[in-house]
Amino acid sequence: QARHFYWLIFGIFLFLVINLQNNSLLNQLDFEENIADTEPFTYTSHAASTEDEYAKALDEMNLHLYPGTSFNRKSRSSERSLNHCKALVYQTLQSLPERHAEHLQHLTLYFAEGRRGLGGGSTIILRCSDVTDKELMSVLVHEMGHVVDTGLHTGDSWEGKSEFTDLGTPVYNNDVSLRFYRLSWENESTMKSTAKDEDFVTGYAKTDPFEDFAETYNYYLLHGAQFKEMAQTNKQLLRKYLFMKYFIFAGREYDNDPYTRVEDDQRVFDSTLVDYDRERLVALSG
Repeated sequence: QARHFYWLIFGIFLFLVINLQNNSLLNQLDFEENIADTEPFTYTSHAASTEDEYAKALDEMNLHLYPGTSFNRKSRSSERSLNHCKALVYQTLQSLPERHAEHLQHLTLYFAEGRRGLGGGSTIILRCSDVTDKELMSVLVHEMGHVVDTGLHTGDSWEGKSEFTDLGTPVYNNDVSLRFYRLSWENESTMKSTAKDEDFVTGYAKTDPFEDFAETYNYYLLHGAQFKEMAQTNKQLLRKYLFMKYFIFAGREYDNDPYTRVEDDQRVFDSTLVDYDRERLVALSG
């Protein structure tokens, strides 16, 4: 009788184990079927919705937005990546003086291999792929320097032509940018014999007077405190700093870089690769 009792208990135990395993397997199959029927997850975080709002705000600005394929037919982007780029562009433009941002009329955002940015007159072409957010925003500031230089400040033909031309287009004698060019340049392709490496905010600024202006514009806005410190030991940089302060930025000064240490006799080559505080920049729009 004891033996029969033990076999009975073992049989009940085995029955329970088999049923539990079957239930677990059924539950797992149900779960897998539910997963298979579920639609792909849609990213709807607060950050994403904020980006969409910024992208929409850029669409509503008084400028013409062109598809990336109009510049590079290989340009490809998703709605999310395009809106992300638009949001960065909008925040950057909002951090600039209103008069500067308003002069930008034509904007192309593309996603393909190519130059990071092209700017001048009232037009900017910006590459949105293979760059960090900070780099993209800094490149945009640099290109806005070109827009301010060659578009917002142009002078009048009746004042006569200066010794400078921009791709064959005359720079007229009452163009305020001449005050800046003449600090280090004889004309659009010849640097003054007295100019030194330390007279420029970056190595790239030595390319020509227009890149000098755009790099200096970028440095003033994103690395203003460092620029001011550099200017304390260099008269030409002081003149360039004061030109930006009073002729371009209406007396406003900026401090958006808590990271970079100034070396009196050293210059980086490209200002758009120098670190800065993005949150400080974006806060300027407030």
